[in-house]
Amino acid sequence: MSDSDERIRLLFTDVLGLSHGKVVRDSHRDHPTHYAITVMIQGLDLEFDDITNYSVGDGFPDMEARLDPATVRPSWDNGLIAMTNLHFSDGRPLPLCARTRLAEQVSKWRNLGLDPMIGFEMEFFLSEDPALKSGPLNVPMHRVYGTGPGADPSGLLDAIHDAGHRAHLDIEGVNGEFHPGQVEASLRYRDALTASDAAFLFRDMVREIALARGMGATFMARPFDGLVGNGMHLNMSANDSTGANAFADTSAADGISQLCRHAIAGLIEHHTALSALFAPTINSYKRLRPGMLAGYYGTWGLDNRLTSIRIPGQRGSATRIEHRTPDGTASPHLASLGLLAAALDGVERKLEPPAPSAGNAEENPGEVPAVAASLGEALVSLEADQVLVDALGEDLTNVFTTIKRAEIARWEQTVTDWEVTTYGRVY
Repeated sequence: MSDSDERIRLLFTDVLGLSHGKVVRDSHRDHPTHYAITVMIQGLDLEFDDITNYSVGDGFPDMEARLDPATVRPSWDNGLIAMTNLHFSDGRPLPLCARTRLAEQVSKWRNLGLDPMIGFEMEFFLSEDPALKSGPLNVPMHRVYGTGPGADPSGLLDAIHDAGHRAHLDIEGVNGEFHPGQVEASLRYRDALTASDAAFLFRDMVREIALARGMGATFMARPFDGLVGNGMHLNMSANDSTGANAFADTSAADGISQLCRHAIAGLIEHHTALSALFAPTINSYKRLRPGMLAGYYGTWGLDNRLTSIRIPGQRGSATRIEHRTPDGTASPHLASLGLLAAALDGVERKLEPPAPSAGNAEENPGEVPAVAASLGEALVSLEADQVLVDALGEDLTNVFTTIKRAEIARWEQTVTDWEVTTYGRVY
């Protein structure tokens, strides 16, 4: 027990990538009940989906959120914050726990003598209004890669950067992005589970700090008409048993190893099905369009931002894959899981990628896969992809697709302002 017995927020991630948990005193962090929580399946409408073993038909059983002591850190507000893993009350791991599923995928890489590394690039919009009705933040001095007033005259970004430092989230850089009010933050490159935890916490931190100042922040895939969307680019490599980057090969003309090429091929092989994990909302498909530099086609290239799978120009220890398809609504843990599972499939099957795309890879992509055209199509592709289903597990796949299909059904029955404006005045 610490001398101050600080408050500690124990968080877990649901299948949508949203945070839940309990606040306790640090002295109770190892309480034998492990903070019993109801197992229930809810969508964003808070209605219950009755899925076998997890909801109404089973009497809303207990699950336990068990602290991962390696994740305890200072919070961005007061006290401490930590991640938990989910278990049934008899101690069995809960199949819906995204952290557990990701850890299992990491273990598969480690069984090959490789340690997968991931770095997140997080994009989001700031607004003067928590409900975003005023649009993006007004930035009169806006410029791409702007800093200070050129990125955010409100000072909110400085507060976010400082809070992230206190919370050990290792924000490596913050800058203005393409449109006024849009920001990019790069998080430190590290082992896949730690990196995913940091991205998950970062998203909550940004929104909470903005709200405390009476402002809004959104990682929504494409929140504003006529503006670009918010990506959540995933950078990946793997270290060998000596700690060296196994994606690098100084003897190869392009500087990348055969292992890296196999991983690229695996990502292309599963490109369409990965849509469900990388772009998990209806709105996501308003960002995933050709010409938006958002990772539409299953192409790869050397330092080419018009491909989905980009090999940045740095080599040696910095050699990596950057996947540009994921957006800010993706669960960091499930997006990482999908990335690692698809890449590992390419490695294990020794798949070979096509030649890298040069120039405008969106204009003439050739015979390559594309992302799904909609969330509904993405779910069908996911269910047909046995590699990804095995990585998620049948229970998590079933819960994820059930929640998302209920979300689609609600959307299909919703009358939007656009429909009323377009049709109501003339018919």
